[in-house]
Amino acid sequence: MKISGAHIIVTGAGNGFGKEMSLQFAALGATIAAIDMNADALEKLKKENPAIETWVCNVADNAQVEKTIENIFTKFGSIEALINNAGIMKNAPLINLLNKNESKHSIELWDNVIAVNQSSVFYMTRSLVHHMINKRNKGVIVNISSISAGGNMGQTAYSASKAAVEAMTKVWAKELGRFGIRSVAIAPGFMNTTGGADAIEEKMLEQWIEKTPLRRTGTADEVAKTVLYAIENDFVNGVVLPINGGLTL
Repeated sequence: MKISGAHIIVTGAGNGFGKEMSLQFAALGATIAAIDMNADALEKLKKENPAIETWVCNVADNAQVEKTIENIFTKFGSIEALINNAGIMKNAPLINLLNKNESKHSIELWDNVIAVNQSSVFYMTRSLVHHMINKRNKGVIVNISSISAGGNMGQTAYSASKAAVEAMTKVWAKELGRFGIRSVAIAPGFMNTTGGADAIEEKMLEQWIEKTPLRRTGTADEVAKTVLYAIENDFVNGVVLPINGGLTL
């Protein structure tokens, strides 16, 4: 599938990977439906490229997702690609004996991470694919996972959510292929985005860079190029594409 002329939904489009993909793919001729819960971030995105259509939506809320998907389909008539990019990275050990107030992993943190990183992917894909199949609309679902899906210390919730994303990717590849809908996951390693910098201490990030054969973090541009490959190569299905500079946890 060529990117030019495709109708593409990008979640978490206000910043980071989502913003980079929205701008790059729009420049390549795609029609972009940019979704984020941050209205100010979407306004800034639209100023950079007025052709990008924006929707304010909390993708962790299924009612909002259903309404937004309905509105997007009404406007565009078809969607060829969904990029489930929205996510948060929160770190916490299962047990922290140094925290006298709450030594066990926070239930609130667990619920929040699972809702944003895992449930949102299910909600978005469930709603969109229903419309796609009814309209005999072929395309691809691209889910942003993480190297942490393999299990990273201090990231019980985050690792679990991304492992679930990869499992859903493979299930959907098997279920939806007969309808001409592919399902692919992208698993970035440590990247030089604001979100990554905020979630990881500088010294720890330096240690990971030292363990990475290329001795650097990746870029949002490199993630966008990997997603572009997944969209345009029609025989890529049911796989997780790593982009981590050779690092494996």
